[in-house]
Amino acid sequence: MGCSVPKTMLVVSETAGYRHDSIETGVEAITAIATDLDFEVIATEDSSLLCGDNYDVVVFLNTTGNILNDKEQLKLKSFVESGGGFVGIHSAADTEYDWPWYGETLLGAWFVSHPPVSQATIQVVNTTHPSTAHLPPEWICTDEWYVYNWEPENATVLMTVHGHPFAWCSLIGKGRSFYTGRGHTKESYTEDAFIAHIKGGLEWVSK
Repeated sequence: MGCSVPKTMLVVSETAGYRHDSIETGVEAITAIATDLDFEVIATEDSSLLCGDNYDVVVFLNTTGNILNDKEQLKLKSFVESGGGFVGIHSAADTEYDWPWYGETLLGAWFVSHPPVSQATIQVVNTTHPSTAHLPPEWICTDEWYVYNWEPENATVLMTVHGHPFAWCSLIGKGRSFYTGRGHTKESYTEDAFIAHIKGGLEWVSK
C-alpha cells in the first residue's frame, strides 16, 4: 500500500502597510485548524513561496499592501483557476490594489474604511455553508467592521453586517475562494465560533 501525500497549506501574512498585532495569534490558530484537517502548514512572510508547487491551499492572513510581484501574481492566478483553494482573512481585502484580478475576481472586493473596533450583530444569510452552519442567525461579536468598495459579484454572500456583505465565497475557474471580514483582533482567534467559521471556509476551498 502506498502512502498518501499530506496536503499543505501556505499561510501568507506578509505586509507592506499596516501590520496587525493579531497575525501571530492567527497563525497559531490556523495551524491548529490545519492539523485538525490533516494539513501541513507553511507559515511565511515571504510571498515568493507562492512560486513553488508544494501547497494545496493558500491563506492570506491579514496581508496588507502590494506584496506580490508579476511572477507571484501569475502563479496565484494559475493556481486558483486550475483548482486550488484560496482563503482571505480580514485585511486580505487591504491588499494588491494595483492588481485588478485580485480585488475584482479572487477576493471580490477591496477595503475602503472602517469605524473603531466595536460590537455589532452579523446577519448570517447562508446557514448551509460549512463556515456558517454552526452559527446563529444573528452573531453578536466584537471586531473591526470593514466597509468595501462594492458588493462582490459572482459570489455567494454568507454573512452581512451593517447591511453589506462581510463574508462570501466564489468559484473561480476550477478553484474556490472564501473571504471573511472578521479577524482583526487577537481575541477573535480564541473564539470557538470564529475558529469554526475559518475551519469551514478552509474545508470548503479544499474540496
